[in-house]
Amino acid sequence: MRFLFLFFLVIFNVGASFFEIRNVEVKEEGVNSLEAKNRALNVAIRHAFRRVVDEYFGVKIPPRVSIHQIQNCLYDYSIDQEKCSDRCYIASISHRFHRYKIMSLLRERGVNVVLEEEKTCTRNARLAVRLHDFLRHTKRLRDLEVTVENFSNRRVVFLLPNKYMNDFLKLRIKYALII
Repeated sequence: MRFLFLFFLVIFNVGASFFEIRNVEVKEEGVNSLEAKNRALNVAIRHAFRRVVDEYFGVKIPPRVSIHQIQNCLYDYSIDQEKCSDRCYIASISHRFHRYKIMSLLRERGVNVVLEEEKTCTRNARLAVRLHDFLRHTKRLRDLEVTVENFSNRRVVFLLPNKYMNDFLKLRIKYALII
């Protein structure tokens, strides 16, 4: 069962609940390298947040968003490259933000948030199929951009973009339930 769970995590984007921003370049100076690194991390988080808001929502950042509110939306970050000296810190950092925390923060600030993907694709169908059928059609379902929500030893629940519904029906899965 553990192997099956890892299989789904590797093959499918489970939940698609993060916004990812890569390669945020920062260079900061401070009294010492530790202070410079802390300042650089805060600057990078702000810059990554601005990029999320611009790239995914197409709006400017709300004027009164504190660093603490932005850090609350942050899921994790990774330092891709870094260099430091006595007083200087230079790095390239990637960030992942919680999708719904970002959206609720923007809504609190009065921003009408609609993702670019929601503008082009109307909705997703939520489907449940037997695990056996799902495993048999794994490659084709991955091509249909399915997002797995939940699975057990008997069934798999996933989201299928409506634009792929006809392709899904061609798979001739005998027992599929629209939830």
